[in-house]
Amino acid sequence: MIGGLVASELGRPGLAAALLPTASAADIAGAATALGGRAAHDDAASYLGLVQRIDLAPGLLTLKLNADTIAKRLDIDANDIDLDQLVSRHSFQLRKRGIETKIVLADAPTGQDETLIRNIARAHAWFERIKAGETFAQIAEADGTSKRRVQQMIDLAFLAPDIVADVLGGKQPAGFTSYSCKTNEFPSDWSEQRARFAAL
Repeated sequence: MIGGLVASELGRPGLAAALLPTASAADIAGAATALGGRAAHDDAASYLGLVQRIDLAPGLLTLKLNADTIAKRLDIDANDIDLDQLVSRHSFQLRKRGIETKIVLADAPTGQDETLIRNIARAHAWFERIKAGETFAQIAEADGTSKRRVQQMIDLAFLAPDIVADVLGGKQPAGFTSYSCKTNEFPSDWSEQRARFAAL
């Protein structure tokens, strides 16, 4: 994640001019070309060597890049670099999935959660079977899961259509996961769902 964040920072439009406020146009153009070239050839892990320091506070990650390392890689004088341009701050949320906890940057797209999508589809299928007369225990036995899991996940069949559309489009909040639905009761009223969804 950090390597990708550094790569994203170095790919910011206008970064070369901001880094080198007193440099000539030719030097800025050269630095811009070097920055662009790095993105094309390096993988995210190779950017970790550019990091000087990372500070974590509740909900905030501060990234500071190393001026000497960047100067060496771009073949420029480190004293010409505007050091303020090497510090960036990023909001984040902690996203839990089972026993795993992941840092998700606020400005990063959440992306499709295949597990959540699969569980929504499963919940709809289970609900249809309940309407046809099957019990939670029968569904659990037939699907090789527990009755408790069926009971925990069935509420996903009652999500508002716009929430389902957001999930399918990968636009759900970072805190909206199968795990959060399993451990927190979700309201059946669509307006209440939307309010809860927006607060995650």
